[in-house]
Amino acid sequence: MRASSRSSDRTVLAAVALSGTLLPLNSTMLAVALPDIASGTGGGVAASSWLVTSYVVAMATLAPFAGRLGDRLGRRRVLLWGLFAFAAASAAAGLAPSLELLIVARLGQAIAGSLVFPNAMALLRDALPEGRRASGFGLLGSAVGAAAAVGPALGGVLVGALGWRAIFLVNVPVVAAAVVLSLRALPSVVPARRDAGRGRAHPRPRWDWAQPLRVPVFGAATAAVGLSNLAMYGTLLAVPVVLAGQPGWSAADAGLALAMLSVAMIAVAPLGGRLADRRGNRLPAAGGLTLLTIAGAMLAAMGAAPSAGGLAAALLLGGVGLGFANAALQTAAIEAVDPRRAGVAAGLFSTGRYAGSIVSALLLAALLGHGSSHAVAFFAITAAAAGTSALLALRLGGEGRVVEFSHES
Repeated sequence: MRASSRSSDRTVLAAVALSGTLLPLNSTMLAVALPDIASGTGGGVAASSWLVTSYVVAMATLAPFAGRLGDRLGRRRVLLWGLFAFAAASAAAGLAPSLELLIVARLGQAIAGSLVFPNAMALLRDALPEGRRASGFGLLGSAVGAAAAVGPALGGVLVGALGWRAIFLVNVPVVAAAVVLSLRALPSVVPARRDAGRGRAHPRPRWDWAQPLRVPVFGAATAAVGLSNLAMYGTLLAVPVVLAGQPGWSAADAGLALAMLSVAMIAVAPLGGRLADRRGNRLPAAGGLTLLTIAGAMLAAMGAAPSAGGLAAALLLGGVGLGFANAALQTAAIEAVDPRRAGVAAGLFSTGRYAGSIVSALLLAALLGHGSSHAVAFFAITAAAAGTSALLALRLGGEGRVVEFSHES
């Protein structure tokens, strides 16, 4: 492979990664700023929590529509619209005079973000050849995970030095850099309208929203990522609740323990991507999710009284498993559909991921809302979800029907 081609791939990956990291960064930065926002706007912590809830729900709902828009109008174009809108919504949030207007601006961020991420995934699929896509998705996963991990520390510094408005205003220069990179690096084709082999324009397609879900590999990968994200996000939410009821554990200890999962996942993700490129998606996905299942079973066995060593081992094992699995799941899902539908496929895949997070938060409220007495049941559910995702990942090596268009005459 020529050096110029690999250099171009790296530039595309940098543009996609910088665009994609805006979303997790803005989620985790906000978490540490909620108390200051509540006191600064007079809205209270409960009302301020809508800044988190509305963002996640809107992203989960809108991602497939945003991916479809990119398939039809051009993915780079829609991604750039999303970046410009994200900058405008961030500026509006930073200048919002009341909590109500801040929530509206936050919804604007979610709408803009839904335009960015699925189209970034689809553009990465377009730009990288088969055999290097999983490695690209692995590096993207590391970048996204690192942004999520850095967010609380960065948010704390910004809030302490400049106030809560800074966590929104800092997005403007970051978006500007993402726009410059995207304009230089990303392809500007409109995949939904062109024939990649002969360059001929297709008739306008008739869209069948149920059709991608009938693809065995795509459906298995999307369900697996939703269930594995339920297990991961549930663990991140539940461990601090469980440790809060145990003597000798502080909030800092809980944060350090959870960092083990994140660091392991970030470190292993590129290796998981390379393994998927060389050996196929089924091995790293099913193997990694099996490790996540074992980690969940370990947490369930420890219940409400985990030992330091046992907790560290379970979280490290879970992080390694997720690192191996995530790139393979993404690659399997996005390669299972017609390339002209990669945007809507990426959007549906993102919705599956967000759905897992939402369900885990609801389970946490139901089982651990009043303490850690149901910790065994909660972790057993997350282990069962991870185990089911591992079984689904076994489908990734089978033959999956590629989605074809049905055209209007």
